[in-house]
Amino acid sequence: MDESRLFKQFISSAEQVWTQIAASPRGKVVYTVNGVDYTPLPDKYNTKRKISRIFRRYWGKQLTETMIRNLGLRVLKGKLCIPYRSIPPLPCIVQSIQVKGNRPNQRLVAAILVGGEKKTRVDYRLIRAGDTDSFTIMKRSGREGDIRYRPSVEAPKAVSMLATNSAGKPVPKPMLHPAAKPGPKQARKSKGKGKKRLLKTP
Repeated sequence: MDESRLFKQFISSAEQVWTQIAASPRGKVVYTVNGVDYTPLPDKYNTKRKISRIFRRYWGKQLTETMIRNLGLRVLKGKLCIPYRSIPPLPCIVQSIQVKGNRPNQRLVAAILVGGEKKTRVDYRLIRAGDTDSFTIMKRSGREGDIRYRPSVEAPKAVSMLATNSAGKPVPKPMLHPAAKPGPKQARKSKGKGKKRLLKTP
C-alpha cells in the first residue's frame, strides 16, 4: 500500500475516534447536574486512561488531552459519565489527500474532509520516532470551529485602568493631602458620639 492510501485510512480513523466515544452510550439518562443530563460510558471506555489509549493511537499528547476535555466527562456515583446529547454531523471522512511535505520521519498532509454541510480542508503534521514506528498527528488546522479539537479558552489578561492623555501616556494619579487633625474639642465630641448604651432585655 502506498503512503497516500495509508494516510487516507489513518486520518479517516483518527477523525472518527472522538465521535466513537461521544456517541457510545446506549442507555437512558441516569443523572442530571446543573440542567445537564449524563449517562455512564460503556465498560470499554469507563476510565480516562482507556480513552487516552485509544486517542493516542492517532493523536499526540496535547491533542489527546484537548479531545478528552471536550467530551465533557464527569464522575458521578463512581461512574465516568458523558453528557447525553446528539452529536452533529462532523467532517470525518477523507475524500482526497495530498502529501505536501516529506521529511525524515515527518509528513505534512493536506486533506479534504466531508461530513456535515460542506467540505473542509484540513492540514496535518504527522511525526514518528523512527522508520519502524507509527505516525502520530501532532498538529491539525481548523480546530477553533470543531467541537472535538476546540482549544480551551484562556482567562483574559488584566487590563490597566490608568487614565491616559491624548498621547496615550498614563496620567499620574493626583496627590491625596492628609486630612487635618481634629482639635481637642472635636476629638472629645467624636469620642462621645462613639459610645453606645446597651439595653438589657427583660
